[in-house]
Amino acid sequence: MTKKMREIFAKFEEKSAQAREFQNAGKIKEAQAAIEEAKDLREMYNSEKELYELEKFGVPEKPEPTNKINGWSVMAKVLRHKSLTEAENALVTGGSSGENYLVPEDVDTQIRQYRKTYAAAKDLCTVITTNSLKGSFTFEGSEPAGLTNFDDGDDVPSETNPTFKSKPWAIKLMGKVFPVSNVLLDTEQAGLGAYINQWFVRNSIISENADIFAALKSGKSGTDVTGLLDIRKQKNTAIDPGYLNDGVIITNQSGFVMLDNEVDENGRPLLSTDLQNPTRKLFDGLPIVVFPDSQLKDETSKHPVFVGSIKSAVYFIQLMGLQFASSKDYYFGKNQTAVRVIEGYAVMQADDKAYTYLLLGAE
Repeated sequence: MTKKMREIFAKFEEKSAQAREFQNAGKIKEAQAAIEEAKDLREMYNSEKELYELEKFGVPEKPEPTNKINGWSVMAKVLRHKSLTEAENALVTGGSSGENYLVPEDVDTQIRQYRKTYAAAKDLCTVITTNSLKGSFTFEGSEPAGLTNFDDGDDVPSETNPTFKSKPWAIKLMGKVFPVSNVLLDTEQAGLGAYINQWFVRNSIISENADIFAALKSGKSGTDVTGLLDIRKQKNTAIDPGYLNDGVIITNQSGFVMLDNEVDENGRPLLSTDLQNPTRKLFDGLPIVVFPDSQLKDETSKHPVFVGSIKSAVYFIQLMGLQFASSKDYYFGKNQTAVRVIEGYAVMQADDKAYTYLLLGAE
């Protein structure tokens, strides 16, 4: 109860007691007047209480309008070359012939949900969204030497031989043209979403994974290892321990089978199960992330393994927004519409000291 609520309640009790005294004394008019004043105080108290509850717990969020525009419906209308309302047109941009429209925000969100069902190396990287088509990042070219001591009032000393290197990046556009049944276009999200998931999302992840793995291999020759004990040695000697705070172990299916079969001298598996995610295995506390052999290919009959911080190792710079276009004439003679979806991204090796590249094979 607030201070003001206590003051109002005290006045209410006083006025109620006064009304009772008038009533007992047979002063009906005075009693009625006191009762009316007590009622006003009661209403004042209830209003103050409601205001206190609102301020305490917050005003509820404004409900979504019931006539909110569905991005899938807008996208389907564009693909069918139907006219859009002013509000619908605000969700997309592009030419009047169906070229280079921007995918609506709620559709983009759903596409990101589709991606979660596949093994995407992008999820392990540092992802940066941009509107620019090119740029660069500056990195230290050698191990940091630490700070330099100086006296108050003196100039802060600068490094005598700074070793920095600039790494440029440039967005490349990647796309896919695929057929969509005109009948299924009428089902909007159910039909169109399934096609985008099958034709674009899966292919997008395959291309992104290939570029990320190429960046991880860039400038490195794989070190041969024969099993988990060798991997532990490389992890402990070739990588700064600070990089292992968000470290992972990446390998392909064949490499995982080999690691998963290793046991100690008592026949117990060397890999442990992640209690928070029982479908995932751990080694020395690092999660093992497995990719298909078809995407992370063997090197000279040996299985690739990356150990370390992939977030520090690779920057994935993505162009903001997906673009789509359509054509009714591309598949002439068929009851299909051609849909083209385009994304733009760049992949760059950032900190090559954040991980090590290994090649797993038998002795």
